[in-house]
Amino acid sequence: MKRCPFHRVDPSPWPLLTAWSLGFTAMMFAQFLHGDPIWRVLVGLCLLVSSVYWWFVDIVTEATFLGKHTRRVQRGVRIGFCMFLVSETMFFASFFWAFFHSALAPGMALGFFWPPQIYTMSCWGLPLLNTSLLLSTVCPCNLAQAALKAAELKTALITLGIVMILGGCFVVCQGYEIYSAKFTIADGIYGSCFFSLTGLHGLHVIGGLVFLFVAWNRARLGHFSSARHLNLTFAVWYWHFVDVIWIFVYSAAYLWSNLGWQWTFDDAFNKVNWALGYLMG
Repeated sequence: MKRCPFHRVDPSPWPLLTAWSLGFTAMMFAQFLHGDPIWRVLVGLCLLVSSVYWWFVDIVTEATFLGKHTRRVQRGVRIGFCMFLVSETMFFASFFWAFFHSALAPGMALGFFWPPQIYTMSCWGLPLLNTSLLLSTVCPCNLAQAALKAAELKTALITLGIVMILGGCFVVCQGYEIYSAKFTIADGIYGSCFFSLTGLHGLHVIGGLVFLFVAWNRARLGHFSSARHLNLTFAVWYWHFVDVIWIFVYSAAYLWSNLGWQWTFDDAFNKVNWALGYLMG
């Protein structure tokens, strides 16, 4: 009988508990926005973190110590993670859709003008510093992966540490920016779109930092080799995804609203028609 490259997964309560705790946290957060105490949200987050932690402990055990993740299994995991990144892209696309729907076709409630007549966030200063911090992590992130492939563990740990420090500075700066903002999420569609995009991206940065820390700690414990380090590869992919999303967030939520690029859909259509007419003589 031909041997199957896949292993039979043991029965596990963690997928069900993770889904339940995630739904509970979402419902409690919605109730919190309507005046309920925040401790219920914290309880849901604790349950979610606990179930995800033990779920990944089981995965690390079967991959590292039981040797069940063959090359075929790893290929399937890679495809699954790519699908996860695609789903994350669609998630952000929905919020960008809301932003550009209002920016390109502002209605009467917005005075037919975008952004509305409120104090918008500057694209210089702290936002530009945040962009520099996040984009400066690209090189050390790739260097860490290359160092691990070359079996240079010390270099990989140092460069991953640099990435986490820069990412932590980004989170702190963005938190201060949100705290000192002169408008809130309740200030119309602009405030809703701005804080939704920047806040959700900030949460993804925190998730990326946790991802990188897990990879750093596992590398320190000797779980990786030059040929088997899928956790680090996924952490690097996810961090690059966060970098790319921030470029779009910065361009839309900051540059679009501050550098005089507030074209409506009709303006853009007229400019395209004028350009085509000019080129065709």
